Amino acid sequence: MIKIAFVGNPNVGKTALINKISNASLKMGNWPGVTIEKKEVFFKFENEEVNLVDLPGIYSLTANTPEELVSRDFILENDVDVIINVVESTALAKNLYLTALLKEIGKPMVMALNYHDEFKKLNYQLDKEVFEKQIGMETVFTSGKTGEGVNEIISKAVKLAKLHKDQAHIPYTLAFDNAIEEDITSVKKTLTNNKEYNKLTEKYPIDWIAIKALEEDTNFLATVKVNYGIDLRNTAEKEIKNLKDRYDMDPADVIARARYGAIRGIVSANLKKSDINKFAMTDKIDKILLNKFFGILSFLLIVYVMFVLIFDGSAPFIDWVDGFFSNYIIKYVGKLIEGTPGWLNSFILDGILASVGAVLTFVPLMFFIYFFMSILEESGYMARVAFLMNKAMNKVGLSGKAFIPMLIGFGCTVPAIYSTRTLEDEKTRRLTGFITTFMSCGARLPVYSLLAAAFFSKNAALVIVSMYVIGVLFALIMAYILKRFDYFKGDNTELLIELPPYRMPSFKVVWNNMFSKTMMYVKRATTIILGILIVIWFFGYFPSEGNIQESYLAKAAKVVQPVFKPTGFADRWEPVASLVPSVIAKETVVAFFGQVLLQQQEEEAVEGEEEEAEEYNFLADTFGQVKDLGVAAIDSVKALVNAVTFHVGAFEPADEETLQEDAGGDIIPAVRSLWSDDLGPVRAYSFMLFVLLVVPCAVALGALKQEFGWKMMLMETAILLVLPYVVSTLFFNIAKLIM
Repeated sequence: MIKIAFVGNPNVGKTALINKISNASLKMGNWPGVTIEKKEVFFKFENEEVNLVDLPGIYSLTANTPEELVSRDFILENDVDVIINVVESTALAKNLYLTALLKEIGKPMVMALNYHDEFKKLNYQLDKEVFEKQIGMETVFTSGKTGEGVNEIISKAVKLAKLHKDQAHIPYTLAFDNAIEEDITSVKKTLTNNKEYNKLTEKYPIDWIAIKALEEDTNFLATVKVNYGIDLRNTAEKEIKNLKDRYDMDPADVIARARYGAIRGIVSANLKKSDINKFAMTDKIDKILLNKFFGILSFLLIVYVMFVLIFDGSAPFIDWVDGFFSNYIIKYVGKLIEGTPGWLNSFILDGILASVGAVLTFVPLMFFIYFFMSILEESGYMARVAFLMNKAMNKVGLSGKAFIPMLIGFGCTVPAIYSTRTLEDEKTRRLTGFITTFMSCGARLPVYSLLAAAFFSKNAALVIVSMYVIGVLFALIMAYILKRFDYFKGDNTELLIELPPYRMPSFKVVWNNMFSKTMMYVKRATTIILGILIVIWFFGYFPSEGNIQESYLAKAAKVVQPVFKPTGFADRWEPVASLVPSVIAKETVVAFFGQVLLQQQEEEAVEGEEEEAEEYNFLADTFGQVKDLGVAAIDSVKALVNAVTFHVGAFEPADEETLQEDAGGDIIPAVRSLWSDDLGPVRAYSFMLFVLLVVPCAVALGALKQEFGWKMMLMETAILLVLPYVVSTLFFNIAKLIM
């Protein structure tokens, strides 16, 4: 199998190219030990099995960022047969520095001169033949938008891999000036003449070793020391002194300047630019979108439209998925397993199928989230958002890029956690992922609506808004506190970000990104998260075979009930017990209250009338599900109207009828009876604060574990068990004193 590494700067169109190559067969995962996305494609080309690995977008190989370290280690430590270096053909001078670094590694290379469609529009001209000789590799003009050059670049890469199959390293050909070359040659002689270095020179190209020794690359020197027991610090001592004395600067800076000098010479000799300014349209748009006043207004408008399309647009499909499992899959599977023991029946229907349904309910939301996030990213606007918000976010120790995940958190915590991947710094990712759980997600809204309707009918909307505001305040406070700890303290003093030109997103690229990322979520969600949900089912079913009031869950709630007394809402065991199923999803609190509080009412109703037999008509029900899917699609399209009416359904309080449907009865009076004394509203608000701040749902916990590991998940879980208890206790007791 031929292994090809796909390498380039950010925003050079690698994603569009690899989507053209993969034809939507992209496999996604994580690089070992980090949360950086790994994309690879397996395909057959000219009777050869090919594995193409898309490395993260990087500017250098200095290993200063996780992306650079992943890319460098993969190329050096894996059997990469050939490198496809993707560059933006309209910005060669900026892109070729990475090319120079890649050539030092000594791997066969071919260059994809991408965005050829834009290159031609700008009337640029490149002396390709001379350019290839000077840069030391073949080049192909490509376009991810049109598919131009895709087959040719793969063909050249495969041929190059075959040609150099038995050649360990290719000699470095991009020459420095004579003085630097003399010092590099001197170090190479030392490495060649000393047998101690034989194993090292067999593994790595001698040019690479010599340059890294001169640059005093701490990461490479440490790797060599650990893996080979060789200390390279003194190998180039004389040559390092020569460079410092000659240029009066660090050798790493000397060599970097030499690279840039060689690149400028090659570009200026071979590239002829026209008078057309490729940033002309971008500059005009940025005068509005980056304006101090209109930029913020434009951003708020764009965010509003995105929220409408994502959350209102996905809501009908979410309801359909929920109904598809509860009214169709579970119904007919239940019919098939009639006569099985009660525990097995419940395990299959409530433990497995209901849990799978709960997980897959998020899929439509993921589709919409990733679709619009891809549009923002591919268009070039995402970088502008980070630029606009950076100054404000820096005050709490966050990058401007962290604002987008926080915003998404108002809709759903799960995609908010996954979207922290857009942040380069690992510690900033952790901090952002941590505070996204404080945003009031859509699943908490039914709980707020229920309690607000029961205890604050006249001021229900104000009470609900206060939950959102308090969540944001706690997120900022926690960020301000946690940024002082090394585990969360990212480097946010400056924002170095490239603002690419605005481009029309390719639908195929956006679709493939959305599809592959959503499928990756499904894969994750159906493993660890499903396991958590089944465990919760077990404790809610046994030992009373489905009677929630006598289950292990209820018994445990009654045991710990006295501990929660100071919070004010634990006069009864039901609110305490409802917190456990809320780990499945926060809105299950409403269903739990309905199941427990209305049980007696339902029993009385059953005594007076016969239970209606459920009707089974497979063809009719199947047709009904297809019809409902069509209705969901139409309702989703209608959500576009909301952008005109400035109406976001995702943030509307649920009405009384909806709440009663969710709970299965007249839930509001039943909940009001939970706390019937004069402190009822205070107790209800205390419970709302607890729901706001307590650990997120199982799906979000699974996302935290997948993105940041067990340590981060357990740390956040511990904090979000203590914090809501403290806040609710303080609120209740202070309010009680005031009243």
